[in-house]
Amino acid sequence: MPRRSASDIALSPLLLPADDRPEPPANMGEAAAAIWRSVVGAMRSRWFTGENRDLLVRYCNAQAECARLESELTRLGVGLPAYDRISQRLNATATLALSYARALRLTPRANKESKIDGRDARRSNYPRPWEDPPPARPQKKPWDD
Repeated sequence: MPRRSASDIALSPLLLPADDRPEPPANMGEAAAAIWRSVVGAMRSRWFTGENRDLLVRYCNAQAECARLESELTRLGVGLPAYDRISQRLNATATLALSYARALRLTPRANKESKIDGRDARRSNYPRPWEDPPPARPQKKPWDD
C-alpha cells in the first residue's frame, strides 16, 4: 500500500461521498416525510445538499399543511364562515409552498441548469415515447391519397 501524505489524510473526511438521497429528519411528521421521500426520489441524486435541507423541510411541511387544509375544506360546507377563513389560509400556504419549490428548483422550468434536467429520467412516472403502444388504428398519411 502506498504511503499517503499528511495533507491527503487531512482532506479525506472532506472527500467522503455525500448522501445520494437523504432520509427525512426523525422529528418530521409522517405526511411531510412521505412528501420528502417523493420529492427526493424524483430528483437526481445529490440534488439536495446540506445547505438546502432546511428549506426542503419547510417545503414538505407546507405541502402537508396544504393537504390537511384541503381535506378540511372538503369536509366543510361552502356557505360556512369558516370555509372562507380556511380557504384564505390554504391559498397563503400554497403560495408559500410554491415559493419554496422555486427556491429549491423543483419546478420543471427552474431545475434546468443548462439542457440537463434536474429530474431523474430513470424515475419518471410517464411512459417513454418509444414504449407507447401503437395507435389502435393506423393513421392515414397526407401523401397516401
